[in-house]
Amino acid sequence: MHYGIENVMDRISFLNGYSSVEKVEKGYSPDDKYIVIKGRNKYLLRISDIKYYQKREAEYKLLQELQERNIRSQKPILFSDIRNDNICFMVIEYIEGTPAIEAFKRCSNSIQYQIGLEAGKELYKIHKINAPSYVSKWEDRQSKKYRYYLNEYKIGNFKHKDDSKIISFIENNIKLITDRPNTLLHDDFHLEHIILSDYKYKGIIDFNGYDYGDPYHDFYNLSLFSRRISVPFVIGQIEGYFSTQPEDYFWKLYSLYSAMNIFSTIVWTSNNDPNSFDDALERIEIILEDHDYFNSIKPKWYNP
Repeated sequence: MHYGIENVMDRISFLNGYSSVEKVEKGYSPDDKYIVIKGRNKYLLRISDIKYYQKREAEYKLLQELQERNIRSQKPILFSDIRNDNICFMVIEYIEGTPAIEAFKRCSNSIQYQIGLEAGKELYKIHKINAPSYVSKWEDRQSKKYRYYLNEYKIGNFKHKDDSKIISFIENNIKLITDRPNTLLHDDFHLEHIILSDYKYKGIIDFNGYDYGDPYHDFYNLSLFSRRISVPFVIGQIEGYFSTQPEDYFWKLYSLYSAMNIFSTIVWTSNNDPNSFDDALERIEIILEDHDYFNSIKPKWYNP
């Protein structure tokens, strides 16, 4: 994208009178992100290539629906385009606070569990939003995605010593994804995107990777990321979501999605973030040990 940020700021009347604008460098999104301060308020400005206009507009409308349903997330302020610069932009509320992954370094296990309960309740509300009618069946999309990543894994250089066990477990259980619900998925629901204020749940950010599918698939980040940071949190998230202990059917799908995402994690990390490859393998090993290399559908850390 080719634009001058000062020119863009001048074109957005809502932000006239801003006192500072600072680019956010982290993240894998193709968008450019800026933190803008105007008066006592702080906003996030996302600038996208115009080719993403329809996708970003849909995301903006989704953020509006989240607000209508009282789901704690970033409030959308403005969406428009600047055709001369071939860009579109979104202004959303910046949620002040600390990512849970940082705050948990100073939190007791009890607080981490309570935040997990709140996160689970919010995730449940997210999953009450059904997919639009044009979205194809979950089993078709998930199976296709899995086959793609498995093939990419097989032609790649790295091979996991236990891949045959993982593949066998998946093939024996993949039928479970048939006729699963199609609901809204955050698709990146973990501790880096959960914001806390005074050690209390304040909201979830980064819906730009949202999808539609089996609501239980949104728990794969629990096994891949959050579990390594805080077992009390992940137990809380599950119990907050279900309001009770989940049935074995949940654990069957939880373990299946954890297994399926092993291959996509290997391929994606190898292609996009090779410096984190060893870290990804450590996270995968935790999943395997938690499930006794998929001899157990329920992870060993869940023993209420």
